[in-house]
Amino acid sequence: MQILFITSNRLGDAVLSTGLVGALIERHPEARLTVACGALPAPLFAPIPNVDRVLPLVKRPWAGHWLDLWRFAVGRRWDLVVDLRASALAWTLRAGRRRVLDTRKSPAPVHRVHQLADLLELNEPAAPRLWLDAASRARYNCRFTIELLRHFILLLLLCRSVH
Repeated sequence: MQILFITSNRLGDAVLSTGLVGALIERHPEARLTVACGALPAPLFAPIPNVDRVLPLVKRPWAGHWLDLWRFAVGRRWDLVVDLRASALAWTLRAGRRRVLDTRKSPAPVHRVHQLADLLELNEPAAPRLWLDAASRARYNCRFTIELLRHFILLLLLCRSVH
């Protein structure tokens, strides 16, 4: 299953959309995703195991970045296109199914995670997720171990000074 996932240029909205990516992977574990997003949030999506490629959209005059994405996507057959930007792109591609977020349909102000859940007909909002690559995990584990050791040494010193 091939999924094109078009998400935000804004970091906060992109973080919220990571829950939706996780829900898609849970629903379709065999799926291969292509994520189109802004350059700033692109590293969030790169370590996700089911993501084959991340396409950072760098704004260009005359919506040239959308034309670049269209050129990439038009020659492929997508089983699902999820467009959180509500662009016309989803409607110009060969796709089995399309899910295009249209925030104008909400009668009252609704939090973004609820809008995203409604888009994929989830029972409840999908919590944002963070995937780490091996290098990031090693760095995190190393920092965590050093902090733990430092606190342990301070505790030992404190205990020793009490006696």
